[in-house]
Amino acid sequence: MRIDTTELRKGLSETGRFVLSHHVPAEFYRCYSPVVFGRRVHVCARCAGVYPGIGAGVLATLFGPEVAPATVVFLVALLPVPSLIDWSVTTFSSRHGYNSVRTVTGFLLGCGYGLGIAHLLFEAMVGLLGIGVGYAILAGILLYYSW
Repeated sequence: MRIDTTELRKGLSETGRFVLSHHVPAEFYRCYSPVVFGRRVHVCARCAGVYPGIGAGVLATLFGPEVAPATVVFLVALLPVPSLIDWSVTTFSSRHGYNSVRTVTGFLLGCGYGLGIAHLLFEAMVGLLGIGVGYAILAGILLYYSW
């Protein structure tokens, strides 16, 4: 069986721009746009904070001080709130916001993700899934209304 590389190249060409940013051109103001090797690259400002935040949350769980389970639940529930508020304000109003705010709130969101994932996997805190499900439902409702 042979893979049709023409079709594969066409698909990668059309979707490649979404690797670092999931925004359409009208929303590139939500991205950092450096020139790399002579080509402009769009990097989602919030995601630029989320991924390092996930790493920080996991590392804090693995190498940080022991934290009471109630504190973990509180942090996992609270850390995503600034990101949700910032996203909601810039989505449901005419305000464009600031990429630095997106990155900082994204970092906090990522820390919440990292703490939640690490405690779920390493400490079996299954109750954290409820927080994730709650945020997923809330985000789904907000996305529905934003469209």
